Amino acid sequence: MKTAAFFATLIIITTLVLAGVGLYFHPGGGYGWMSYVDPWLMQIVRFSIWQAALSAFFAVLIALPLAWCLAGQAFHGQWLVKGLLNLFFIMPVLTIILGVVAAFSDWFNVFSLEGILLAHLYLNVPYAMRIFWERLSRIAERERQLGRTLGFSRWHQFIWLEWPVLRQALKPVFTMIFLLCFSSFTIVLTLGGGPANTNLEVAIYQALKFDFDPQAGVLYAVIHALIAFGLMWFLGRRQSLSLELDREKAQRTLAPSRQQGIVLALLLALLLYPLLALLLHGLSAPWQGSQRLTQAIVTSLMLAFGSGSFALLLALLRSFSRNDNRIMRFLDFGLLVMPIMVITTGLFLLALRLNIAFKITGLLIIWLNGLMAMPLIVSPLASRVKVFRARYDHLALSLDMSSWAQFRLIYWPALRATLPWCLTLAIVLSVGDLGIAALIGSAQFVTLPILIYQAMGSYQMVLASQLTLVLLLICGALLVAAEWFSERNRHA
Repeated sequence: MKTAAFFATLIIITTLVLAGVGLYFHPGGGYGWMSYVDPWLMQIVRFSIWQAALSAFFAVLIALPLAWCLAGQAFHGQWLVKGLLNLFFIMPVLTIILGVVAAFSDWFNVFSLEGILLAHLYLNVPYAMRIFWERLSRIAERERQLGRTLGFSRWHQFIWLEWPVLRQALKPVFTMIFLLCFSSFTIVLTLGGGPANTNLEVAIYQALKFDFDPQAGVLYAVIHALIAFGLMWFLGRRQSLSLELDREKAQRTLAPSRQQGIVLALLLALLLYPLLALLLHGLSAPWQGSQRLTQAIVTSLMLAFGSGSFALLLALLRSFSRNDNRIMRFLDFGLLVMPIMVITTGLFLLALRLNIAFKITGLLIIWLNGLMAMPLIVSPLASRVKVFRARYDHLALSLDMSSWAQFRLIYWPALRATLPWCLTLAIVLSVGDLGIAALIGSAQFVTLPILIYQAMGSYQMVLASQLTLVLLLICGALLVAAEWFSERNRHA
């Protein structure tokens, strides 16, 4: 088991080292380093930090009172609400973008900072709500009962019981959302509306894809990495970068209170409005289709299944690690929020130097998307391994069981119901990715997200909406299939 965890750690570290080598030995000369330190660079850095800070601030500001209200008491159907919140966090980003464009383009100019913030809120408010909700659910019922015995009002209960729990979650949630938005690529690229709204991720893409200035790309990547790593290290001092996307556990529930009913109605209306607008916009004209649609779907699914399988393998191997220090937490969760464009840039430049960049495009996409998806699925696997290790470790040692026998007889029965869901989650995250494929793919390389982006770039918004609905149907079908397989394995 130790060897398996070490092998997964070695893969992650090797990837980071190779990316660093590619950044250091980049091809091309470019200009002198100091020639890039100009007002344009300062504007990019300033906008990257500003939009991420605003997105994180408003996400926390909106999510905290909503989560506090919904966590007041367990209610019928709350598993469905939590599932919807999880779905928005893992939903393909292009779905949110096209939904925002379809729903709000008549209200204001969505191709602006306001549009970027709105799209970020649709992705991150559900995530923040799930974290706050989960933390509040950890408060023991006996503590709440004691508060009622002492005559606590709802306000006193919040001050003395709930606020200390929420306050501990504020810094990690804010920092996580800040890092996710700081590393945002697809939203800023599509909704930026011009050079004034360019962040470091988009600047890296433009430097390599259009200007072919590797030196500028390296500089932007290094600045991006330094800021992101500094924040991750600061967060890692006391808090772990964890994501609570585990399955809902059964508990006693009541009918929603009046206050919860109002919040639920408001929440569902706000979340479903862009999706409904996207659906109506896509159905407003006959199906337009695309000559390369079949090729794009097949390519996307092949890459997504490869990425999902690689992510599941890494997560499964990492879940058997017995170390829980800051370095291990960084390897598990830092990959999710660290600038993936930095790693992509390093590996792409290294492949260019070796003259194999366009020969291993598919392999690079699978590798990088798998690394990005791994942090989301390692937590539920590791928690189950930890429980069964504590329960059966001494017995396995006394019986002198081999590692394979332990996995087959102890851990496999505990994990097999979760594996289909984890695999599908990784596939859904990968099938909607645009950034990596857009950066390292050639002109002939096409995936469904690239096809959607090309339709948006040529102002074919109805076609883009229709293609996005196809992407959403694929993701929905995969999630339904995963749920069916999980239930089948659970009762097998």
